[in-house]
Amino acid sequence: MRAFIAIELDPAVKEYLFAQASTIAAACRRGNVTPQENLHLTLHFLGEITPDDVEDAVQAMWECAIRNRPFSLTLDRLGHFDRGRDAVIWAGVKKEKYLDRLYETLERSLQKNGFAREKKTLTPHITLMRQAESTRPFSQILSKIPLEAQTIPVTSITFMESIRRGPKLIYRPITKIELGNSKNKQ
Repeated sequence: MRAFIAIELDPAVKEYLFAQASTIAAACRRGNVTPQENLHLTLHFLGEITPDDVEDAVQAMWECAIRNRPFSLTLDRLGHFDRGRDAVIWAGVKKEKYLDRLYETLERSLQKNGFAREKKTLTPHITLMRQAESTRPFSQILSKIPLEAQTIPVTSITFMESIRRGPKLIYRPITKIELGNSKNKQ
């Protein structure tokens, strides 16, 4: 199974971000807009794992969740990662110490349960579009699209499965664990 651990977004934030992505797509020559139901913030990409690994990952999530309380994030910018001839377009969040703590706690718990740490530091973002191509620099396009400071409540972390059906990716939540709840149990 291909999997990752994520912060899910509430429906209103997903709807707003999908509308922004559609506006960006209209200014591009081509690209793949992330389906509204797939919008999320990845904390740790696990990749291909076995059924036994799922138990270990959920255990790490539980250990992390009891050490972190709910908090909020705020959208604050649009950006892009260049990928040669195309780019990944994303929405970023304001720097938040509670997110950094959640990430570090999760990384330590995953490592203790047999997983490798992420190679890169956390660059918290929500992918809006992949393989985007434009005739103008993306910085010009994105500077003309306002991004409201939407609030993202973070009350849980979710173990997600990534399923490919033809060209389509489906992200299926498997296990959601509430933050700050010592009654969480696998």
